[in-house]
Parts: sequence; structure tokens; C-alpha cells
Amino acid sequence: MSNSGTEHPKKSASEFKPILTKGERAVLTAVQGVALTTGAEVFPKIRVADIIKIDNSGISGDLYSYALKAHFDVLLVRDNYPVMAIEFDGSGHDSRNDPKKAAICDRFKLPLVRVTMRHVSAINFEDDAISFLIHQLDCVDAFMESYGSDPYEPYDPAWFVTIPGKDRHFPFDYANRWRGRLVKRLKENALRFEGELREIYANGLVNLGCFEASFLMNEDRFRSVSGLNVSSDRAVWGLAELDFEVHGLSARRRELFMELMSFVDGLAASEMFDKAVAFLSGSDTVARPVADLDALLRGWSKEGFLRRRAWNLNIRF
Repeated sequence: MSNSGTEHPKKSASEFKPILTKGERAVLTAVQGVALTTGAEVFPKIRVADIIKIDNSGISGDLYSYALKAHFDVLLVRDNYPVMAIEFDGSGHDSRNDPKKAAICDRFKLPLVRVTMRHVSAINFEDDAISFLIHQLDCVDAFMESYGSDPYEPYDPAWFVTIPGKDRHFPFDYANRWRGRLVKRLKENALRFEGELREIYANGLVNLGCFEASFLMNEDRFRSVSGLNVSSDRAVWGLAELDFEVHGLSARRRELFMELMSFVDGLAASEMFDKAVAFLSGSDTVARPVADLDALLRGWSKEGFLRRRAWNLNIRF
């Protein structure tokens, strides 16, 4: 192909730096998935000073200088204004300036969440932890619009019946969705159980044979156990743990936003589901003595995790 104008030599990839790391691209993809269904936009590598009015804002000279140079990895935007910033902390992340970015977001009330590959790979059905966090902010704002700052009105994303961008009812009631997938399997394999459990599972009353407990440390470290009893002293269970670092929210908004247990409960229920299917397929070794779980949860308590909620769990702490 000829070109009568000035020819520009091809640049090899080795002459450029990638715009996004592999982890940042994974985060961008997750955020784009939510934006596509909720009418938002997504921008990578946006300079902090380009979206926050730092001139004459009263922030320190150090923060001002930092805002001119720093950027957000991924920014979610609605109606041409920022909604949430997402920072990806990969293996080579330098955390020395993280407090500065957090201070700016706290000062200007821009929600900021820091995520890792654990959040990218933590998946409940169609949602990873990152997309859940975005939906969670929408749920919080909808709740506050309806109930204001009423401290006596309880909040849990699992209670939301319908969500923009979701085509199913109670989309964030992840643990119950996993347990619901066991109903037919347990009915068909009720003879694997004895006594009361056989009758419970034969009649599709899965929740009567299940148990769950959630634990919290320092408001941002979550652990959960979700199990299915297979005999009077044995069970299959799944465990999950996930931490969340969040900045830029007012006190009440943050209090509600940090109700993130439903997602971690779902992760534990997902692992329980896989083990239950294996047990029903004939793998007895996945079932363990409940005494082992007792010891495990006592260990969590010694670490400083406090039980947040529990049901059908006959273990004392």
C-alpha cells in the first residue's frame, strides 16, 4: 500500500507501557458490566484534580500537590459526575500514598473502595465482589432516600426485592439462592440420610437442615460459615473470608454500606453447595464431625472475630 504523505513508522509494543495492568483491566471489566445495565459510564486512569475541585478548597499543600499528580484506577460516573472510585492493589502496589488518596475522598465525600484479585475472583452467581460493591452503594442510597437516617430501620442488601439492572427477585440473597439449588437434589437423594433429616430433605425443607453464622472484626473483616447437616453429629460446610477497605462516605452512609455480610455468606454457601453435591454423589469424606467446626469457630473467637448473626448452629462460643 502506497502513501503519498509522510510515512509514520510502526511502533513496536516494547516502546510503550501498558495503560492498565492485568488486575486493573479485570476491575475495569467488572465495573463496565454493572455500568452497562445501570446506565452509568466508566473511565480508567482519571486524574484526581480533574474530577475534584481542589482550588481554594482548604486542603493542605501536600494533598493539593498529590491531587495534581495522582489518578484513580477506575471511576464510575453517572450524569457526568463521579459516583465511586475503585483502586486496585496488585502485588507491586506501593501503599505509601494511600492515606493521601483516602483523605481526599473523605474530605470531598467521594466513595472509594480498594480491591485486590481476591475481590475479582470472589464470585456469587453473576456477581463478583466489585460489582456487588457498586450495587451496594445504589441500595444504600435508595434506602436512605426512603428512610433517611432512621437508626432503628434495619438494612440488609439481601432484603431488596428488585434492583435496577437485575432481572431476578432478591438478587443479593446469595446464600438462600445456593441452598435453593439443593432442594431437588436432596429430595432425590433423601435416602442418603436417616431419621428426621431424611424427612426434612424429602419434603424440600432444606433450611431446616442447614446452618449459618457470620463473624466480624473491626467492621471491615468478614468471615462466614454455611453448612448442611448430614447426620446428628456430622455436616458439610463452607467457609469464606473477605476484607473491605472503604473511604469517602458519611457516617450513616458508611454504616449501611458496610453491611456486606450477605456477599460473604454467599461465598461460604457456594462452597457448602459444592461439598453437598459431592456428598450426595457418594463422597462421604467431605462430611466432618461438627466438633471440628466447634473448634474452628472457637479459634475465630480467640482471634477477635465477633459473631454477628447465626441460625441453626448449636455451638456455644
